[in-house]
Amino acid sequence: MSVEYDRVKDQVRAIESTRPAADVDPEGHREANERITRLIDTARMFASADRARKVPL
Repeated sequence: MSVEYDRVKDQVRAIESTRPAADVDPEGHREANERITRLIDTARMFASADRARKVPL
């Protein structure tokens, strides 16, 4: 999971570096925040599913 965490962290940093300031472009800032949220939520969903497969029933 560490590799996946590093990949997501790098993607979040890339989005944050290009995200416009909230006072300059509020809509662009909001869209960037939504992309970050979707990226993190997707990573959490896959990590949760991966853990669920590893746990014996």
